[in-house]
Amino acid sequence: MEKIFRAIAAFARRETEEILDLIYPPGIKCICCGAVIDKSRPYSLCNNCMNGIRWIEAGDRTCIKCGKPLAGNDSRTICFSCREHPHVFSRAVTCAQYGALERDLIFNLKYKGRTYIAPILSEIMWDRLQSLEPGEQYQIFRGGVDVVVPVPLSRERLLERGFNQADLIGEGLARLMGADYNRDILVRTRHTTAMRSLTPDERRKNIRGAFRVDGNVTGLTVMVVDDIYTTGSTADAIASVLFEKGAARVIFCTFAGGADVVKS
Repeated sequence: MEKIFRAIAAFARRETEEILDLIYPPGIKCICCGAVIDKSRPYSLCNNCMNGIRWIEAGDRTCIKCGKPLAGNDSRTICFSCREHPHVFSRAVTCAQYGALERDLIFNLKYKGRTYIAPILSEIMWDRLQSLEPGEQYQIFRGGVDVVVPVPLSRERLLERGFNQADLIGEGLARLMGADYNRDILVRTRHTTAMRSLTPDERRKNIRGAFRVDGNVTGLTVMVVDDIYTTGSTADAIASVLFEKGAARVIFCTFAGGADVVKS
């Protein structure tokens, strides 16, 4: 049944890709706003979007736990969110601060089916990992990454969408890293409510118990890939089950992350 289900989802994805490739040929239009570009543009982004995306670059002050950029009025090394709600995962890395352009790019992939964006996000994430300073790389990865895995979707969501964006991004990133990739280690055990409108506490309750581990992760450093990091509730739920099965470290890597908002 699982193989049949995946085959249906894969067929739907291929059909969507073929149609969209005719409408939006890769490298011809900006993957964010749709403006006409030439194939020399980095990441297939027009000048406006390339300059407008709030990239996190080498040397920027970021939270040493979740990787979000630290607010100018936050003098600490850990963001307010991580101080308020300590996390289970080991570390997280993100490439940009989530905002209007970052949202549009992710929505174009997830909800408009433009799956050709996924390998570009993989490239962006790989470039971000390479840009980390040697000391930061060591702090995050220690002995390297043993396996890359995607955040899984529920069967209902996968059938509805036709693809798992985290799977497409993660597979491309693992290939660039030269790392092992396994989409079957993490399994989503139930369908959950969409998280966008939920409070941090509601997100934690919604996602609790929604994952299980299939396979041996004892002593491994596992990199989990997703499109966006917000409150860390999904990351913590996944890290919890991986640590319960003996994983040594759990690192999250995403394209975008929320802002550090310091409450008075």
